[in-house]
Amino acid sequence: MIGVRRGSVRCGRILVAALLCALPVACAQWGAGVLRENHVAFNTSVSEAMDSQMLLNIVRLSRDEPTQWMTVSAINVNTSVGVTPTGSASIPAGGVVSGTAGGLANFNYTPNITFVPRQGEQLANELMSPIPVSSVEHMVSASWPISWVIFLACERVQEIDSFDVTSGFGIRSTDGRFARLMQLFDALQRRQEISLSQVPLPFAWNRQPIAEAEFNLGRVLDGKRERASLVPRQGGGLDLVSIEPAPVLTVYPGAETRGEGQELLQLLDLGGKSGSFRLVGLEGQLQGDYITVRTRSLTALLRLLSFGVDRERQAPPPPSDVDVPEELWALMLANTGDKAVDLSPYVNAVFRVQRGASAPGDAPVKVFHRGDWYWIDARDHTARKVFALVRDLFDLQVKSGSETQPVLTVPVGR
Repeated sequence: MIGVRRGSVRCGRILVAALLCALPVACAQWGAGVLRENHVAFNTSVSEAMDSQMLLNIVRLSRDEPTQWMTVSAINVNTSVGVTPTGSASIPAGGVVSGTAGGLANFNYTPNITFVPRQGEQLANELMSPIPVSSVEHMVSASWPISWVIFLACERVQEIDSFDVTSGFGIRSTDGRFARLMQLFDALQRRQEISLSQVPLPFAWNRQPIAEAEFNLGRVLDGKRERASLVPRQGGGLDLVSIEPAPVLTVYPGAETRGEGQELLQLLDLGGKSGSFRLVGLEGQLQGDYITVRTRSLTALLRLLSFGVDRERQAPPPPSDVDVPEELWALMLANTGDKAVDLSPYVNAVFRVQRGASAPGDAPVKVFHRGDWYWIDARDHTARKVFALVRDLFDLQVKSGSETQPVLTVPVGR
């Protein structure tokens, strides 16, 4: 009897050892599936959380409530492994991987996404400072129409005013040239006669010419470190010039000879010639190949979108004749100057956030706030595009709040 017991113990130890030796192999087999399935699931979860946060703060602004922002600080996965005699393995699309691999080992992967509140001076500056002109170019380079980006981000282009966004006073556009500018941007960009992009341009760092007597080896070395060079200035002296990336509106040759191209150049007071014109964030107009713009803040932009939130459940649909930006340009053009009307009731024709006791299951983004559901309709393609544009602009300007970006850690075995 004693011999039987010892043999049984030896057999059990051998079985356990064999199972433990098989764990690395099982982990390796599971690793690829864990990485693939969980990466997609976590990416989707974080994206949906950020979309909901953006919509929630737009809703809060529509109710004159303060906003609150969160950021992802960490994404970790807890894992546990156990030995079982039988079982089955599965990797669901929901993001939590569990089951047994070949009847040998039991794996459980539990995702943990940590959010922390954002507040303080840095966030306030990012939200309330004017949107950088470089961000305007980045959004156009990301394939958004020039007119959409200029309309949302800019309060003034050269000497042309767009509109102010003020809670309690509505939205009024008194300069019809701004609406016409949007129409011209659309027409010329559609024909690929203009573009807005970032290009390298020479930039002189000194206002007054550098005397040739000051040219020495030290200046050469300083210029080399700064990737700059001394260039002779017409009329005498030298300039310290470096090549810097700059946002530029380009009017391609030939456009200046046709009606809409001529009108655009005249409207912006660019001298009636084609070429590249550098965008700068200044008030007023500069002489030369410059286009000055005054941008609004991200908070003002979100306030603009808040006019599109339904004020009550099952609100009547917006006017059907102003449900795309082009129709909004036409409305603005027809109602300017002494005939200027409050445009805030028309915002939800282009960007509408619906409100009700429940939200449809196919809504691309929805949020529950103070007893009501708010959502963007899946069939409202214009509203979905505007929301995506503003989300991209927000991500471009608002930093994570720390120098180290969140890292997704997923154990995949060896």
